[in-house]
Amino acid sequence: MSSWSYKRLQHEAQNSLEALDDPLVDKFRVLFISRVEADGARVCLKEHEMFAAGGESMLNWTADCADKVHARFTYGLGDRTTLICPHVPSRASWQVSSAPPLLGADSYVTVGLLLNPENSRRTVDRGPPVDNNKASALFREFWGDRAELRRFKDGTISESVVWTEPDAKRAPLNVIIRHILERHFDIHESSDGDIIPKAIDNLLPQQGSTQTDLLGPFTSTRNTYEALSKSIRDLENLPLQIRQISAASPALRFSSITPPIANKQSSLEWPVEIQIQFEGSTLWPQDLVAVQRTKIAFLQKVAEGLERGGWASTVALALDTSKGKLPEEPFLDVATQDGIIFRLRIYHEYELRIFEQALRGQAASAASREELALAILEHKRRYIQGPAHTQAVFALSTKFSLLSPTIRLLKKWRDAHLLSSHLRDELIEILAIRTFQHPAPWQPPGSLNSAFFRTLAFIASWDWHLDPLIVDLNSGLREPDIEGISTAFQARRKLDPGMHRVAMFAASDIDRDGIVWTDRRPAKVIASRFTKLAAAATAMIKESGLGLAPDLLFLPSLAEYDFVVHLRHEVSEAKSTKSFKNIEMGTAKNPLKVLLKPAQEFFDELEDLYGDHIVFFHNQSAATAIAGLWNPTTGPRNWKIDLGYNAIPMYEVGSVEPHLMINKLAVLHDIARLGGDMIAKIDHNL
Repeated sequence: MSSWSYKRLQHEAQNSLEALDDPLVDKFRVLFISRVEADGARVCLKEHEMFAAGGESMLNWTADCADKVHARFTYGLGDRTTLICPHVPSRASWQVSSAPPLLGADSYVTVGLLLNPENSRRTVDRGPPVDNNKASALFREFWGDRAELRRFKDGTISESVVWTEPDAKRAPLNVIIRHILERHFDIHESSDGDIIPKAIDNLLPQQGSTQTDLLGPFTSTRNTYEALSKSIRDLENLPLQIRQISAASPALRFSSITPPIANKQSSLEWPVEIQIQFEGSTLWPQDLVAVQRTKIAFLQKVAEGLERGGWASTVALALDTSKGKLPEEPFLDVATQDGIIFRLRIYHEYELRIFEQALRGQAASAASREELALAILEHKRRYIQGPAHTQAVFALSTKFSLLSPTIRLLKKWRDAHLLSSHLRDELIEILAIRTFQHPAPWQPPGSLNSAFFRTLAFIASWDWHLDPLIVDLNSGLREPDIEGISTAFQARRKLDPGMHRVAMFAASDIDRDGIVWTDRRPAKVIASRFTKLAAAATAMIKESGLGLAPDLLFLPSLAEYDFVVHLRHEVSEAKSTKSFKNIEMGTAKNPLKVLLKPAQEFFDELEDLYGDHIVFFHNQSAATAIAGLWNPTTGPRNWKIDLGYNAIPMYEVGSVEPHLMINKLAVLHDIARLGGDMIAKIDHNL
């Protein structure tokens, strides 16, 4: 047994011990059933930071050669890795009277690397001090002309290597490995695809000044939020003292696909939401409408204070549009001096009690009770679970540096496959967090490729019909808590065996009901498509191996839809703006400019008009098409008035009486007329 293979054994033993300590891990399955090495799972799912080289230079590889590979990579990569494991192809058996067979030209050696995410993106390697002649000579001999003397901030002069290539700014490890191969193994390859997997983080939009700081693009927004919070707390003449100010936005938990751009000339696209909670008082009204009017008065005071202090360049007070009979909720948009726009809401803890009292009222009709139940869930989602989830994801993103880009990449993948409106951001974030918080049988991933591929593999294998998703965000779950969540899951499945309301049950230590982020979304058919897409992506990853082109994972298939509305390119890239007027009690002198996204507005209108009869799909990040599936309930049915959609009679074979079904062609004509010049063409299967 070699030294590196023994380290590998120690590593796997340590993983097993950690799995035994995790109450959320199926220990028997992880230790005795899951085949970590089966079908190249280690290559595709472990770190996917492998390289393979074939041809004449790889003939006669033996265990000694593996030791040489391990030694060169250990010295060259240093603390960028935690484990280096060469895999030499096994030889076929041979007669003792004959010479051992040579490796063929198609043989290859694979080196697995477990990366240290804190150091793997470093662009400067610091070597021995200049007065250590022996170590310095070894360093220069290893790196060749890449070695140079450098004075560091602490005043010492040391040997060093600086990776200044354009590729090194994003993926320095690839450049280092290529240099080691060329200098010590005489392996030259112009394309990284045949030696090193393509880095998947190239698909993420980057706004930061350096690629080594994965959270850098969000730092300015977070700093502005902290400054705004302090300014609000320092305001005078407020009716009540402020108890708490909480973040409730993906941008403030490092999980939005595109970081907010601090630009005074930019328009509002996705405002950064935060909420204010004032101290309790018996003077708060006990009526929902009166509560909203009180919130308006409070927000108006906040707006006046921010304008008077010169902290906000523009403020605008407005109301959320309510589709039901419930009162509209006010919010205050604040444009800061550096161009970031925040949306302030007020959380009143007694508002939930008012909702619950109204729900228990005997006079409420069934429709009103359903509306109130949805309002209670939305209130919990926005004001209670949302801030708690944001705080948990924020803390985990600072703990795991790769969590933020993993979440963003997974959201991009969801959007690319037109599932934006069906899978909430928080569900995607919980799925990604599971890969880091409960990584058994592995360690937390050390590369973005590994984190993304492992998350897809879990989604593909998750039997959400029978198993709940339980993730411990704050390490606060104990065995009784987990048993309680499992019992709640079983009770919900008995109550709703058809999974009409909750298909995917996703619980955590801050949401033990498991339905806050999955109630009615995704539907059962969407959940099935989600897992099938993940399974197809996982199969592609395994089959492609090192030659995988990551962008292919983000290409959607449109053949399965009943119709596809293709939008013009200029519509999906539109940057036009519109002004929204302040409500009567507003104080904003200059209304904010809201970025008008025509494709999103069009999709929302289609949902309002036809959402009960058509299941729509779209990509909110890059809306180039809107796809649709006809709801099966719009198929042939008996005559009935007030169907709610354009219907035509049809005669089935052997039937005397005609049936009704949705007039698909007429509906598509209405959609085309509604979209007008935004639509390039409509493909359909009628």
